[in-house]
Amino acid sequence: MSTTLIDDPSTSAVLTMGDRGRIVIPQAMREAADLKPGDKLILFRDDDGIRLMSRDELEAKMWSRLVRPEVSLVDELIADRRAEARRDLEEQ
Repeated sequence: MSTTLIDDPSTSAVLTMGDRGRIVIPQAMREAADLKPGDKLILFRDDDGIRLMSRDELEAKMWSRLVRPEVSLVDELIADRRAEARRDLEEQ
């Protein structure tokens, strides 16, 4: 399996997949991403292509989509309850 680095070796690389489907992540990229032997990686396909992320990166990305610091969950819950109370009063 050969790798030809392009641009900055810590951010991009051209990889050749071996006959058993294996690829090698170049050392510069492993070091930049702080990947160690035995680390769990997640491989998935989306509209942009195939992506490889560490479990920590994927977890952080998921939390960033779920938790919006600009929105207080308490304030959101109170607003929902007040709107529900108004609807209940209007139905009576």
